[in-house]
Amino acid sequence: MEQLYPLIRSVSIFFLLVLFIQILKRRGFFETGNTAIFGKVITEIILPITIFSTLAVGEIKPQLIYASLIYLVASLLICCIAYIICTLFHFSNPITGTIVILAGFGSTSTIAYPLISQTYGINSEAMTSALIIGEFGSCIPFFTIGILIVAYFGQRSRGSLFYNNIIAFFRSPIFISLIAGLVVSQIPTLSTLMTSPFFTSFFEYFNNGFEMLVAITIGLMLKPIKINDILIYMAITLPLALICLPLLVYAGATLTQTPSLIREILVIEAAVPSGTVAAVMAERYGCDGSLASTIVIISFLLSLVTIPLISITLL
Repeated sequence: MEQLYPLIRSVSIFFLLVLFIQILKRRGFFETGNTAIFGKVITEIILPITIFSTLAVGEIKPQLIYASLIYLVASLLICCIAYIICTLFHFSNPITGTIVILAGFGSTSTIAYPLISQTYGINSEAMTSALIIGEFGSCIPFFTIGILIVAYFGQRSRGSLFYNNIIAFFRSPIFISLIAGLVVSQIPTLSTLMTSPFFTSFFEYFNNGFEMLVAITIGLMLKPIKINDILIYMAITLPLALICLPLLVYAGATLTQTPSLIREILVIEAAVPSGTVAAVMAERYGCDGSLASTIVIISFLLSLVTIPLISITLL
């Protein structure tokens, strides 16, 4: 039960923040255009700094890269399965993009890291491994492949040229910070400099506000939706994200004889609910933000049941 505390705590904090924003929204505190503003702040400022600060000080070990590949392959398989199902049902492009991205990418930093920290210790080898696997197996693929997925489906619905969106992405702060972080991590002098008290404090200002801004954006995107209208979307997304993904990761780790500790980390990271940032990106790039935010909320609730069950069954 002690290990479940960080899960319950993270979910509770997230819901309280979203509820608070909804109350302020109903009282007229926020305007219609505020969602786009918060989305831009996250994608143009907060995320690039967070990505750079994480990668610039990371130590890359081959064993962890192999584990990250297991996670990545499993995520992409889930995305493909989600796409095939959406095609069979003839869903619109915005809905298809939303389901695909939420099925394949989860809330690693929001849920997985607190769980692993509580279970193994914040300064443990497991926590260090979790950060690297999370970055290379989930975060970097999401900020490259994932964003291209939502841009593709979102812009198709608007009649935009996907080629233009690819060029724009490679010029974006997210991609530039990703490359810069990887380069700095390979230069010992610069990497050490990033761990100095000044830069550590500088990065903390942005990292500490990241999850709050995401919760605010989710709260602003939420709109009244009848559950009956989205039951079919949830029936596709949630089992893929909460059950199939961790099972695939476990199978891959077992087949490749991954060490037990790394296998446990992989399963925990794969079992988390649909990504909050993925919902923000769905809105930002023209997919269905309201549907995305609703599915994220429901997946957080269901994860209170599915994560313990997955952990008991597989670990």
